[in-house]
Amino acid sequence: MHISDIEPLEGQIPYSADSIAKGKIAFEKTCEQCHGKTGRGNITSGKRLADDWNNRIWPRDLTQPWTWRISNIPGNDDKSRDETIRRIYARLSIGITGTPMPAHRSTSEGDADPVSLADRWHIANYVYSLRENTIPPGDNTVIQAVKITGTLPTTIEDTAWNKAPGTTVRLVPNIIKEKRLFTPLANSITARVLYNNQEIAFLLEMSDRTDSRPGEPISEQIQDENLAMHSDAFAIQFPKAAAFETTPIVEKPLYRHGDAKHPTTIWYWNAGRFEPESAPKTLIFDASGPSKKLVPRQGDNTLKATGFWEHGRWRVLMKRPRTDNKSGDLSFSEGQFIPISFANWDGSNGEIGSKHTLTSWYWLLLPPEIDYGRLYGIPLGMSFLSFLLGLILVRSQRRKVIP
Repeated sequence: MHISDIEPLEGQIPYSADSIAKGKIAFEKTCEQCHGKTGRGNITSGKRLADDWNNRIWPRDLTQPWTWRISNIPGNDDKSRDETIRRIYARLSIGITGTPMPAHRSTSEGDADPVSLADRWHIANYVYSLRENTIPPGDNTVIQAVKITGTLPTTIEDTAWNKAPGTTVRLVPNIIKEKRLFTPLANSITARVLYNNQEIAFLLEMSDRTDSRPGEPISEQIQDENLAMHSDAFAIQFPKAAAFETTPIVEKPLYRHGDAKHPTTIWYWNAGRFEPESAPKTLIFDASGPSKKLVPRQGDNTLKATGFWEHGRWRVLMKRPRTDNKSGDLSFSEGQFIPISFANWDGSNGEIGSKHTLTSWYWLLLPPEIDYGRLYGIPLGMSFLSFLLGLILVRSQRRKVIP
Protein backbone atom coordinates (compact mmCIF):
# COMPACT_ATOMS: atom_id res chain seq x y z
CA MET A 1 0.00 0.00 0.00
CA HIS A 2 1.42 3.41 -1.03
CA ILE A 3 1.38 6.16 1.59
CA SER A 4 -0.41 9.41 0.67
CA ASP A 5 1.61 12.48 -0.34
CA ILE A 6 -0.17 14.44 2.38
CA GLU A 7 1.76 14.50 5.65
CA PRO A 8 -0.18 14.73 8.93
CA LEU A 9 1.01 17.74 10.94
CA GLU A 10 -0.14 16.73 14.40
CA GLY A 11 2.42 16.62 17.18
CA GLN A 12 4.49 19.63 16.17
CA ILE A 13 7.43 20.08 18.54
CA PRO A 14 7.69 23.69 19.76
CA TYR A 15 10.52 25.87 18.45
CA SER A 16 13.15 26.00 21.18
CA ALA A 17 16.92 25.99 21.76
CA ASP A 18 16.73 22.37 22.90
CA SER A 19 14.88 21.26 19.76
CA ILE A 20 17.27 23.24 17.53
CA ALA A 21 20.26 21.52 19.17
CA LYS A 22 18.72 18.08 18.61
CA GLY A 23 17.83 19.07 15.04
CA LYS A 24 21.42 20.07 14.31
CA ILE A 25 22.65 16.60 15.28
CA ALA A 26 19.98 14.89 13.16
CA PHE A 27 20.62 17.31 10.23
CA GLU A 28 24.36 16.57 10.17
CA LYS A 29 23.59 12.84 10.07
CA THR A 30 20.78 12.99 7.50
CA CYS A 31 21.13 16.14 5.36
CA GLU A 32 24.74 17.34 5.39
CA GLN A 33 25.97 15.41 2.33
CA CYS A 34 23.64 17.37 0.04
CA HIS A 35 22.91 20.59 1.93
CA GLY A 36 26.32 21.06 3.54
CA LYS A 37 27.35 21.45 7.16
CA THR A 38 25.76 24.91 7.50
CA GLY A 39 22.84 24.37 5.10
CA ARG A 40 24.11 26.48 2.20
CA GLY A 41 23.67 23.70 -0.35
CA ASN A 42 27.35 22.91 -0.82
CA ILE A 43 27.45 19.20 -1.69
CA THR A 44 30.02 17.38 0.45
CA SER A 45 29.46 13.88 -0.95
CA GLY A 46 31.21 14.58 -4.24
CA LYS A 47 28.08 13.40 -6.10
CA ARG A 48 26.67 15.55 -8.89
CA LEU A 49 22.88 15.73 -8.57
CA ALA A 50 20.33 15.55 -11.39
CA ASP A 51 16.55 15.32 -11.61
CA ASP A 52 14.62 12.47 -13.24
CA TRP A 53 15.10 14.12 -16.65
CA ASN A 54 18.88 14.29 -16.12
CA ASN A 55 18.91 18.05 -15.67
CA ARG A 56 21.58 19.40 -13.33
CA ILE A 57 20.03 20.32 -9.96
CA TRP A 58 21.35 21.99 -6.83
CA PRO A 59 20.25 21.48 -3.21
CA ARG A 60 18.34 24.41 -1.75
CA ASP A 61 20.33 26.99 0.22
CA LEU A 62 18.52 26.71 3.55
CA THR A 63 19.99 29.97 4.88
CA GLN A 64 18.18 32.02 2.20
CA PRO A 65 14.43 31.61 2.73
CA TRP A 66 13.67 34.44 0.31
CA THR A 67 14.69 32.04 -2.50
CA TRP A 68 12.28 29.27 -1.47
CA ARG A 69 9.23 28.76 -3.65
CA ILE A 70 6.38 27.85 -1.30
CA SER A 71 7.83 26.70 2.02
CA ASN A 72 8.57 30.11 3.51
CA ILE A 73 5.85 32.30 5.04
CA PRO A 74 7.03 35.93 5.23
CA GLY A 75 6.98 37.48 8.69
CA ASN A 76 8.84 37.25 11.98
CA ASP A 77 5.84 36.56 14.20
CA ASP A 78 5.26 33.20 15.90
CA LYS A 79 2.35 32.29 13.62
CA SER A 80 4.40 32.76 10.43
CA ARG A 81 7.35 30.94 11.97
CA ASP A 82 5.29 27.91 13.03
CA GLU A 83 3.56 27.64 9.65
CA THR A 84 6.95 27.80 7.88
CA ILE A 85 8.27 25.05 10.16
CA ARG A 86 5.26 22.88 9.33
CA ARG A 87 5.97 23.32 5.63
CA ILE A 88 9.64 22.45 6.12
CA TYR A 89 8.58 19.35 8.05
CA ALA A 90 6.17 18.31 5.30
CA ARG A 91 8.78 18.83 2.59
CA LEU A 92 11.34 16.83 4.60
CA SER A 93 8.84 14.03 5.24
CA ILE A 94 7.40 13.70 1.72
CA GLY A 95 10.43 14.71 -0.37
CA ILE A 96 10.19 16.31 -3.81
CA THR A 97 9.02 14.07 -6.63
CA GLY A 98 11.33 13.93 -9.62
CA THR A 99 14.36 15.20 -7.70
CA PRO A 100 17.08 13.63 -5.54
CA MET A 101 15.28 14.98 -2.44
CA PRO A 102 13.89 11.75 -0.91
CA ALA A 103 11.08 11.14 1.54
CA HIS A 104 12.35 10.80 5.11
CA ARG A 105 9.30 8.91 6.34
CA SER A 106 8.04 5.49 5.36
CA THR A 107 6.56 5.41 1.84
CA SER A 108 5.00 1.97 2.20
CA GLU A 109 2.85 0.52 4.96
CA GLY A 110 4.83 -1.61 7.38
CA ASP A 111 8.20 0.00 6.62
CA ALA A 112 10.08 1.93 9.28
CA ASP A 113 10.60 5.69 8.90
CA PRO A 114 14.15 6.50 7.68
CA VAL A 115 14.07 9.47 10.09
CA SER A 116 11.84 9.38 13.15
CA LEU A 117 8.87 11.72 13.45
CA ALA A 118 10.47 13.56 16.38
CA ASP A 119 13.77 14.02 14.54
CA ARG A 120 11.94 15.40 11.49
CA TRP A 121 10.33 18.07 13.67
CA HIS A 122 13.70 18.83 15.28
CA ILE A 123 15.35 19.12 11.85
CA ALA A 124 12.55 21.46 10.70
CA ASN A 125 13.15 23.69 13.73
CA TYR A 126 16.91 23.66 13.08
CA VAL A 127 16.48 24.50 9.39
CA TYR A 128 14.26 27.44 10.32
CA SER A 129 16.98 28.72 12.70
CA LEU A 130 19.56 28.86 9.89
CA ARG A 131 18.08 32.12 8.60
CA GLU A 132 19.50 33.81 11.66
CA ASN A 133 22.97 33.43 10.10
CA THR A 134 22.17 35.60 7.09
CA ILE A 135 20.97 39.14 6.36
CA PRO A 136 18.13 39.15 3.80
CA PRO A 137 18.00 41.73 0.99
CA GLY A 138 15.84 44.72 1.85
CA ASP A 139 14.88 48.13 0.56
CA ASN A 140 17.93 49.87 2.03
CA THR A 141 20.04 51.53 -0.68
CA VAL A 142 22.68 53.00 1.65
CA ILE A 143 25.64 51.01 2.97
CA GLN A 144 26.72 52.57 6.26
CA ALA A 145 30.46 52.51 7.00
CA VAL A 146 31.71 52.52 10.59
CA LYS A 147 34.79 54.43 11.74
CA ILE A 148 37.17 52.74 14.17
CA THR A 149 40.34 53.82 15.92
CA GLY A 150 43.59 52.02 15.25
CA THR A 151 44.39 49.74 12.34
CA LEU A 152 41.77 48.15 10.12
CA PRO A 153 41.29 44.35 10.02
CA THR A 154 43.69 42.39 7.86
CA THR A 155 41.78 39.09 8.15
CA ILE A 156 38.17 38.07 7.60
CA GLU A 157 38.03 36.52 11.10
CA ASP A 158 38.80 39.78 12.91
CA THR A 159 36.08 40.51 15.49
CA ALA A 160 36.17 44.19 14.49
CA TRP A 161 33.87 43.26 11.60
CA ASN A 162 31.10 42.70 14.13
CA LYS A 163 30.99 46.49 14.56
CA ALA A 164 29.96 47.01 10.94
CA PRO A 165 26.31 46.40 10.01
CA GLY A 166 25.87 44.12 7.02
CA THR A 167 23.83 45.29 4.04
CA THR A 168 22.65 42.68 1.54
CA VAL A 169 21.93 43.71 -2.05
CA ARG A 170 20.58 41.65 -4.92
CA LEU A 171 22.72 40.39 -7.78
CA VAL A 172 21.26 40.16 -11.29
CA PRO A 173 22.73 38.48 -14.38
CA ASN A 174 24.21 40.50 -17.19
CA ILE A 175 21.68 40.09 -20.00
CA ILE A 176 22.51 43.43 -21.63
CA LYS A 177 25.64 42.70 -23.61
CA GLU A 178 27.36 39.61 -25.03
CA LYS A 179 28.36 37.26 -23.54
CA ARG A 180 25.13 37.14 -21.55
CA LEU A 181 24.21 35.09 -18.50
CA PHE A 182 20.69 33.62 -18.32
CA THR A 183 21.11 31.00 -15.59
CA PRO A 184 22.71 32.65 -12.53
CA LEU A 185 23.22 30.79 -9.26
CA ALA A 186 24.27 33.72 -7.06
CA ASN A 187 21.40 36.01 -6.01
CA SER A 188 22.80 38.41 -3.40
CA ILE A 189 25.93 39.74 -1.73
CA THR A 190 26.45 41.25 1.73
CA ALA A 191 28.85 44.12 2.39
CA ARG A 192 30.35 45.45 5.62
CA VAL A 193 32.56 48.54 5.68
CA LEU A 194 35.07 49.83 8.23
CA TYR A 195 37.39 52.82 7.94
CA ASN A 196 39.86 54.94 9.90
CA ASN A 197 41.63 58.20 9.11
CA GLN A 198 43.84 56.63 6.45
CA GLU A 199 42.15 53.55 4.95
CA ILE A 200 38.83 51.92 4.13
CA ALA A 201 38.08 48.17 4.15
CA PHE A 202 35.21 46.09 2.73
CA LEU A 203 34.16 42.60 3.75
CA LEU A 204 32.06 40.87 1.09
CA GLU A 205 30.09 37.74 2.04
CA MET A 206 28.25 35.56 -0.46
CA SER A 207 26.73 32.09 -0.47
CA ASP A 208 28.38 29.96 -3.14
CA ARG A 209 27.85 26.19 -3.26
CA THR A 210 31.26 25.52 -4.81
CA ASP A 211 34.84 26.56 -4.20
CA SER A 212 35.37 27.23 -7.88
CA ARG A 213 39.11 27.08 -8.33
CA PRO A 214 39.96 24.75 -11.22
CA GLY A 215 41.58 21.63 -9.79
CA GLU A 216 39.79 21.78 -6.43
CA PRO A 217 38.85 18.11 -5.86
CA ILE A 218 35.21 18.25 -4.68
CA SER A 219 34.25 21.07 -7.05
CA GLU A 220 35.74 19.13 -9.97
CA GLN A 221 33.77 16.01 -8.98
CA ILE A 222 30.42 17.80 -9.09
CA GLN A 223 31.20 20.15 -11.99
CA ASP A 224 28.56 20.32 -14.74
CA GLU A 225 30.02 18.41 -17.67
CA ASN A 226 28.49 20.95 -20.07
CA LEU A 227 30.30 23.91 -18.49
CA ALA A 228 33.96 24.83 -18.23
CA MET A 229 35.07 25.74 -14.71
CA HIS A 230 36.66 29.14 -14.17
CA SER A 231 37.92 30.87 -11.05
CA ASP A 232 35.51 32.60 -8.71
CA ALA A 233 36.00 36.37 -8.59
CA PHE A 234 34.60 39.54 -6.99
CA ALA A 235 34.68 43.24 -7.85
CA ILE A 236 33.69 46.60 -6.37
CA GLN A 237 33.13 49.58 -8.67
CA PHE A 238 33.28 53.33 -7.92
CA PRO A 239 33.01 56.35 -10.21
CA LYS A 240 36.06 58.52 -10.71
CA ALA A 241 36.18 61.69 -8.61
CA ALA A 242 34.84 63.90 -11.41
CA ALA A 243 32.36 61.34 -12.77
CA PHE A 244 29.42 61.84 -10.40
CA GLU A 245 27.33 64.51 -8.73
CA THR A 246 24.90 64.32 -5.83
CA THR A 247 23.68 67.95 -5.92
CA PRO A 248 21.79 69.79 -7.29
CA ILE A 249 20.86 66.68 -9.30
CA VAL A 250 22.15 63.12 -9.06
CA GLU A 251 24.47 62.14 -11.89
CA LYS A 252 26.17 58.72 -11.99
CA PRO A 253 28.04 56.66 -14.59
CA LEU A 254 26.43 53.73 -16.38
CA TYR A 255 26.59 50.88 -13.89
CA ARG A 256 28.41 48.61 -16.34
CA HIS A 257 31.87 50.19 -16.47
CA GLY A 258 30.68 53.78 -16.85
CA ASP A 259 31.17 55.70 -20.08
CA ALA A 260 33.69 58.03 -21.73
CA LYS A 261 32.52 61.10 -19.77
CA HIS A 262 31.92 59.16 -16.56
CA PRO A 263 34.75 56.65 -16.10
CA THR A 264 34.99 54.25 -13.16
CA THR A 265 37.54 52.45 -11.00
CA ILE A 266 37.12 48.71 -10.38
CA TRP A 267 38.68 46.78 -7.50
CA TYR A 268 39.02 43.13 -8.54
CA TRP A 269 39.96 39.91 -6.74
CA ASN A 270 40.30 36.50 -8.41
CA ALA A 271 40.47 33.30 -6.33
CA GLY A 272 43.20 31.64 -8.44
CA ARG A 273 43.56 28.00 -9.45
CA PHE A 274 44.83 24.65 -8.16
CA GLU A 275 45.63 23.25 -11.63
CA PRO A 276 47.56 24.70 -13.30
CA GLU A 277 48.60 26.40 -10.07
CA SER A 278 47.92 30.11 -9.97
CA ALA A 279 47.81 32.33 -6.89
CA PRO A 280 44.88 34.66 -6.22
CA LYS A 281 45.06 37.96 -8.12
CA THR A 282 44.34 41.48 -6.92
CA LEU A 283 43.96 44.14 -9.58
CA ILE A 284 42.67 47.68 -10.12
CA PHE A 285 41.01 48.36 -13.47
CA ASP A 286 40.16 51.67 -15.11
CA ALA A 287 36.92 51.53 -17.11
CA SER A 288 35.37 53.96 -19.59
CA GLY A 289 32.35 52.12 -21.00
CA PRO A 290 30.75 48.69 -21.51
CA SER A 291 32.21 48.37 -24.99
CA LYS A 292 35.71 49.44 -24.00
CA LYS A 293 38.31 47.00 -22.78
CA LEU A 294 39.16 47.27 -19.09
CA VAL A 295 42.63 48.69 -18.51
CA PRO A 296 44.61 47.04 -15.70
CA ARG A 297 46.47 49.65 -13.71
CA GLN A 298 50.22 49.13 -13.76
CA GLY A 299 52.45 49.72 -10.73
CA ASP A 300 49.57 50.38 -8.30
CA ASN A 301 49.83 48.06 -5.31
CA THR A 302 47.56 50.06 -3.00
CA LEU A 303 44.71 47.55 -3.09
CA LYS A 304 45.12 44.67 -0.64
CA ALA A 305 42.69 41.73 -0.86
CA THR A 306 42.25 38.22 0.42
CA GLY A 307 39.44 35.65 0.34
CA PHE A 308 38.43 32.39 1.95
CA TRP A 309 35.75 29.83 1.04
CA GLU A 310 34.27 27.57 3.69
CA HIS A 311 31.00 25.63 4.05
CA GLY A 312 29.35 27.20 1.01
CA ARG A 313 30.34 30.82 1.60
CA TRP A 314 32.97 33.18 0.22
CA ARG A 315 34.27 35.97 2.44
CA VAL A 316 36.49 38.49 0.65
CA LEU A 317 38.33 41.42 2.22
CA MET A 318 39.43 44.43 0.15
CA LYS A 319 41.33 47.38 1.64
CA ARG A 320 42.80 50.56 0.17
CA PRO A 321 43.79 54.11 1.23
CA ARG A 322 40.88 56.55 1.40
CA THR A 323 42.65 59.07 -0.85
CA ASP A 324 44.55 58.55 -4.10
CA ASN A 325 45.01 61.73 -6.07
CA LYS A 326 47.26 60.23 -8.75
CA SER A 327 44.71 58.32 -10.81
CA GLY A 328 41.61 60.46 -10.62
CA ASP A 329 40.04 58.12 -8.10
CA LEU A 330 37.52 59.51 -5.65
CA SER A 331 38.37 60.21 -2.03
CA PHE A 332 36.28 58.45 0.59
CA SER A 333 35.16 61.58 2.40
CA GLU A 334 32.95 61.63 5.45
CA GLY A 335 29.44 62.96 4.95
CA GLN A 336 29.39 62.28 1.20
CA PHE A 337 27.09 59.82 -0.58
CA ILE A 338 29.34 57.76 -2.87
CA PRO A 339 28.00 55.50 -5.64
CA ILE A 340 29.09 51.86 -5.28
CA SER A 341 28.28 48.63 -7.12
CA PHE A 342 29.38 45.00 -6.95
CA ALA A 343 30.00 42.09 -9.30
CA ASN A 344 30.59 38.36 -8.94
CA TRP A 345 31.83 35.58 -11.20
CA ASP A 346 30.72 32.05 -10.21
CA GLY A 347 33.37 29.95 -11.90
CA SER A 348 31.50 26.63 -11.62
CA ASN A 349 28.62 28.22 -13.54
CA GLY A 350 30.88 28.95 -16.49
CA GLU A 351 31.05 32.66 -15.67
CA ILE A 352 33.94 34.64 -17.13
CA GLY A 353 34.36 38.03 -18.78
CA SER A 354 31.02 39.77 -19.27
CA LYS A 355 29.16 36.59 -18.31
CA HIS A 356 28.55 37.24 -14.61
CA THR A 357 26.19 38.76 -12.03
CA LEU A 358 26.24 42.37 -10.89
CA THR A 359 24.31 45.03 -8.99
CA SER A 360 23.05 48.45 -9.92
CA TRP A 361 24.43 51.50 -8.10
CA TYR A 362 23.93 51.77 -4.36
CA TRP A 363 25.21 54.43 -1.97
CA LEU A 364 28.16 54.22 0.40
CA LEU A 365 28.10 56.65 3.32
CA LEU A 366 30.90 57.44 5.72
CA PRO A 367 28.94 59.26 8.45
CA PRO A 368 30.02 62.87 8.98
CA GLU A 369 32.09 63.62 12.06
CA ILE A 370 29.88 65.16 14.74
CA ASP A 371 31.06 68.53 16.06
CA TYR A 372 29.62 68.37 19.56
CA GLY A 373 30.67 71.98 20.21
CA ARG A 374 28.43 73.17 17.40
CA LEU A 375 25.75 70.56 18.06
CA TYR A 376 25.21 71.56 21.68
CA GLY A 377 27.05 74.89 21.95
CA ILE A 378 24.95 76.88 19.50
CA PRO A 379 21.55 75.85 20.95
CA LEU A 380 22.80 76.47 24.51
CA GLY A 381 24.25 79.82 23.47
CA MET A 382 20.98 80.84 21.83
CA SER A 383 19.04 79.77 24.91
CA PHE A 384 21.35 81.80 27.18
CA LEU A 385 21.07 84.83 24.90
CA SER A 386 17.27 84.55 24.91
CA PHE A 387 17.38 84.37 28.71
CA LEU A 388 19.48 87.57 28.91
CA LEU A 389 17.22 89.40 26.49
CA GLY A 390 14.24 88.35 28.59
CA LEU A 391 15.84 89.71 31.74
CA ILE A 392 16.62 93.02 30.03
CA LEU A 393 13.05 93.25 28.74
CA VAL A 394 11.58 92.57 32.21
CA ARG A 395 13.79 95.18 33.87
CA SER A 396 12.94 97.77 31.26
CA GLN A 397 9.21 97.13 31.77
CA ARG A 398 9.54 97.47 35.54
CA ARG A 399 11.25 100.85 35.18
CA LYS A 400 8.39 102.12 33.07
CA VAL A 401 5.73 101.33 35.69
CA ILE A 402 7.60 102.78 38.71
CA PRO A 403 5.90 106.18 39.62
